[in-house]
Amino acid sequence: MFVSYVTWCQIVGETTKMEQDFKLPEYLSLQGNPSENWRRWIQRFELYLVAKEKTKKPDPIKIAMLLSAVGPEALKRYNHFEWREGEDKNKFDHVKAKFEKEFAGQKRIVFSRYQFWDSSRTAGQTFDEFLTHLRTLALSCEFAEPENMIRDKIVFSTNNPTLKERLLPTRSAESC
Repeated sequence: MFVSYVTWCQIVGETTKMEQDFKLPEYLSLQGNPSENWRRWIQRFELYLVAKEKTKKPDPIKIAMLLSAVGPEALKRYNHFEWREGEDKNKFDHVKAKFEKEFAGQKRIVFSRYQFWDSSRTAGQTFDEFLTHLRTLALSCEFAEPENMIRDKIVFSTNNPTLKERLLPTRSAESC
């Protein structure tokens, strides 16, 4: 009888190489824009849970994994959470909501916009990579018209006269 390596690993309780490749996200950074950092961190953590097939684990285990992975600064914040009636510190979704509430008030829109307008295309960076970088930065800026802001940033920062000419409107109907 032939048993695959994956099946053998499952039988003896060992992990496969693919399972070992999934890593927890790095500690949550509370620098810059904690609200946006949390949004990105929890997304990576939840993807990790899915990849490691841990989504069906009991909530206390998922909470322990989250608190172990989130880092010491965020853990300090968790230790000072006040749990009100209707909030259960043993429910994963409640703990996640508590962190979201904790960091929601720490949006730093002006700082995010500063980072957006101060960013520049690095040496060796393709235009598509730069555009993706600008779109990522724009997410936390809460621009009313993010695509227009991205276009304007490209116009203001490009040294390519052909690109600048193509992006600048020439009809009076498109003027500010």
